[in-house]
Amino acid sequence: MKNTAKTIKNISTGIFAMLLAISPILAAQVSRTAAGANAAAIQATVDQFRADLGSNNGVGGSFVNGRREINWDGVPDAFSAPNFLPVDFFNVNSPRGVVFGSKTTFGDTAAFIVSADSSNPTTTPVRFADIDTSYSGIFTTFSAERLFTARVNNVTVVNFFIPGTSIPATVGGFGVVFTDVDQNGPTYIKYYGVNGKLIGFQNAPVANNGLSFVGVSFNAGERVARVEIVSGNEVLSNGITDNGTSNDLVAMDDFIYGEPRAREFHSSDFDGDGTSDTAIFRPSTGAWFILNSGSNTLTALGFGQNGDVPVDGDFDGDSRADITVFRPSTGSWFRLNSSNGAFSAVGFGQNGDRPTPGDYDKDGKTDISVFRPSLGSYFILRSSDGQFQSAQWGSNGDIPIGASPQ
Repeated sequence: MKNTAKTIKNISTGIFAMLLAISPILAAQVSRTAAGANAAAIQATVDQFRADLGSNNGVGGSFVNGRREINWDGVPDAFSAPNFLPVDFFNVNSPRGVVFGSKTTFGDTAAFIVSADSSNPTTTPVRFADIDTSYSGIFTTFSAERLFTARVNNVTVVNFFIPGTSIPATVGGFGVVFTDVDQNGPTYIKYYGVNGKLIGFQNAPVANNGLSFVGVSFNAGERVARVEIVSGNEVLSNGITDNGTSNDLVAMDDFIYGEPRAREFHSSDFDGDGTSDTAIFRPSTGAWFILNSGSNTLTALGFGQNGDVPVDGDFDGDSRADITVFRPSTGSWFRLNSSNGAFSAVGFGQNGDRPTPGDYDKDGKTDISVFRPSLGSYFILRSSDGQFQSAQWGSNGDIPIGASPQ
């Protein structure tokens, strides 16, 4: 037991250190904002926000950490001005886990448009000058040369999914580069959690004919399920010109956001992509071998000892399975939290009990629970309030449904 405890401590420390290096610990809301005449003026702040979220995971796949980016410049001519952008382009054509919607309509095929580039075959003017010739003179770019705007109204809703799937997801942060914010107030981002509650809000700083950046990241258990981006106070439209007062017209450039992770827990999903991972526990050595379905990578670590029972569950509420074992000889539970690598040990049960983890109190976290065959009784430690509850259901020799193998 002494050697096992030492091994557990070393594993926990190593994983926690790795997580610190990949994804810095943040406050409940960390806002990064900047404004200036050109890309160079906001570059340092944008790069800091990128560092807050982690490395760029590019297109496709699914990862535990990191970020995604959209800069619009790779959008084909067929899906840019004078054509409209499919709302699911960045989840189907170029899978990065976002689907766009409008405040008033969802799925409108004419709701969003990406500006043309200078080499497009239809000779459409750049920077939305095809909508109104004045626009190319007021909008600049962060990453040349395409921009993005909503066409139904001035509100863009962003919904998150595991890239390339219909599995709803959340992210740890979201940011936008705006162009030509003339007023303090009409341009901002609202951040919503999984329960629809507003969890964050940030105004865009003013940069007349320049660039503004807004990026907000979260920790402390907060995850973003949806954002609403309000761009100025008018929709880009022929004859509507920017005067900096009654008409503040704003377009958008780069989107930067955290890696989408499944909104809800799926059994044996260790990497958070909403799909069960192929995983085994080797009792003779206390070793775990997990084939992560999102990135097709292997995770191998030692946690436990011969005689331990592997347990499947999301005990820390981050929608990922935690490495957990139940030790029947002592009625002990040992766990590595997937959210932060912290080690947890709890005594709950006795020799002969069968672990029956599940969310018995509807708080979104797996509860520690055992079934005692000799009594036909369940004993549950509720994660919501730490209270104990029991239920007599069954008789000696019955097999509890959902019990871990033993």
